[in-house]
Amino acid sequence: MGLLKQTCVAMVVLSWGSAAIAGSCLPPAPPWMPTDADDVQAYADLLKRDAEAYFADVENYFRCLDQQRREVFEQARVVSGDYARVLEFLNDMRK
Repeated sequence: MGLLKQTCVAMVVLSWGSAAIAGSCLPPAPPWMPTDADDVQAYADLLKRDAEAYFADVENYFRCLDQQRREVFEQARVVSGDYARVLEFLNDMRK
């Protein structure tokens, strides 16, 4: 019975961790881009800075998602092993 309790505790802890991981990457807000030629000319420097900052933020966002994917994949691998042990334990109990 101890293994089953340990596995349940591990699954709860992992679910908390995955909930925390899932919310840590926030997509960047797109910058405002005017359609009026006068506005484009008036704000050209600001628009350029905003666009460059946006694309840098997009790169960081994709890196964050890639890191989350690796972390969740590893968690799934661990949980899969834990679940296999639970199934083995349950099969042994039935014998």
